Order: sequence, then structure tokens, then C-alpha cells
Amino acid sequence: MRAGLLGLSMLRLVLALVMGLGFSAHAQDLRLYTMGSGDVSGNYYAAAAALCDATNRAESGKLRCSPEATPGSIYNLGALRSGQLDFALVQSDVQHMVLKSEGPFEGAPPFPDLRAVMSLYPETLTILARPGAKILSIKGLIGKRVDIGLPASGRRATAMRLLTSLGLDRSDFLGLLELPTGSALDELCAGTIDATILIVGHPNDGVARAIKECDARLVTVSGPEVRAFLEQNPDYVYASIPRAPYGKKGRALSFAVMATLVTRADIPDDIVGAITQHTLENLLLVGLSAPVLNNLAPRAMQETGLTAPLHPAAAQVFNSAVPN
Repeated sequence: MRAGLLGLSMLRLVLALVMGLGFSAHAQDLRLYTMGSGDVSGNYYAAAAALCDATNRAESGKLRCSPEATPGSIYNLGALRSGQLDFALVQSDVQHMVLKSEGPFEGAPPFPDLRAVMSLYPETLTILARPGAKILSIKGLIGKRVDIGLPASGRRATAMRLLTSLGLDRSDFLGLLELPTGSALDELCAGTIDATILIVGHPNDGVARAIKECDARLVTVSGPEVRAFLEQNPDYVYASIPRAPYGKKGRALSFAVMATLVTRADIPDDIVGAITQHTLENLLLVGLSAPVLNNLAPRAMQETGLTAPLHPAAAQVFNSAVPN
């Protein structure tokens, strides 16, 4: 992930040298910006690539957006704050945590320059268990080997927030592992872990693969303790996972956050405005490029799950596009 950012820095350096030597007037007008996402095999990277592609096609020779693979939401916010990234995909609850200095950001300096650009799609807390583990509910994870995600990922922050609210800590598990999503699904099918806690949009290719290849089970996340957790944490909403896309019947109850796109206050209005405008103008094409973005609705994109103030340029585009 860091190599991707380093590669982009080298690209910027080469471009600056080319411009300085006067090889291309066209290159002098091209501005590069980066968008942090997640694992290259996951929904965040696919979504970032689709958003970048919409702007790159419309702004050819003027703007160039580069989707960057990263460890996830928490890393993205750190890189955004430091200036390594210009835009970032983050979970809506993680966006809330950084603004309130809560969870993994407790004791960290404030981030007053964080700005929202748009809300994208719901991400449901998804527990996948291997069939032999006999995990039928969230309490069934006790005493088992459970993956909760990389330390810099949003899913780990959400998983720990939930487990802590249930009065659980590491001593209650045979093991709490911190794996990339792809590795977690491989380990689940290999039988070396009993369950993984994911935060994903559905249908999801990785979930489908685990269900098909090793009969992984979707675990319902419900009950009095979960209801109390949701009442105390309004960042989350009730949700359910349809089993039909995975060849099963019924739904698994759970809760969801939103995937959101954020930036900093100092990112120029024309760049923020361009990515917002070209996304809204190409909703069908964006959905075809990344199926997780299939059901984007402009009003929800402007409002749902956004704790940070909306960047003025994004607000201007939405106000023009969305009827009052």
C-alpha cells in the first residue's frame, strides 16, 4: 500500500521534470490527485476505481485520479490528514470516531479540516463462520478463533466497538486474528479460523466464494445486546443480508454503516466539484464498473452517514442536482 503512494509520488516527480523541461504543454495542465481505498480485491478499491474513471474520462488532460490500495479506513484518514492522500473512502462510523476523538482515535489531535464529499453504499456487519464451528449467534464466537481485520482497517474498529459493548475482550476468545479480508476468507475455508467479521456491501464476491467453496455460514447478529448497542451508537442502522444471491433462503439480520468519500478543506473546489459532478452524471456507468455502486441516489449521497461538514464544492453540485 505504501509502495503505491510512493509510486504516485515518483509519478508526480517525473511529471514535474517533464513540465520543467517543456516537453509537453499538455502535461503542464494535468493535475494528479489520489483516492485511498482498501484491499485491491475488495469493494473499496473497485468503488474508488469507478469514481476515478468517471472523472478521468470527462477531464482527460486536465485531471488524473489515481485509486490507491490501502489497509483501510483508519489508514486512509491518517494519510489524508498528512497529505499523502487527497480523497479517501472510509466507513461512516470511523468518520464519526475521528471527529469525536473516539475509539482508535482517542487521544489523537482533532481533524477539523475533514470534509465529506458523498455517501456511497451501505456496508453490513457480516459474520461468516465455518460450518463445523457451530456458531449460530454473536455469542457463539466466544472461545473461537475469530478474525477482526487489520489494525488500520475500519472493520477492526467496528468489530472491537461491538465486542467491547458486549463485555468481551481478547481473553474470551481462543484467538483474535488481524488479517486482510482475502486472507481471512482463505483461512476460513482452510479451517484455521472459525469465523471472520467483515464490513461489506452485498452481494459480495468474497462472501460468495467462501459460501460456495467451503459452505461458510452467514451468522445472524441480533438480540437484546445488539439492540442496546445500536441504541447507544446512532452511527449504525438495522439491516439484513439477503441470502438469495448466495444460493440460500431467507435473510441474516445485522446492522450497517455507510461507505463514504471524504477529503480535506484545502482540496481545490474545482477538483471536488469535478468528481462530484461526474459521478452524478454517470451513475449508470459507475454502477456497471463497480456493482456495489449500483443503487446510488443523489439525495442519500448528499446526506446519509456524513458526520463531517460537506465540502462547499460538493454541496454546490448537489444543491444544483437534487430538487428541494
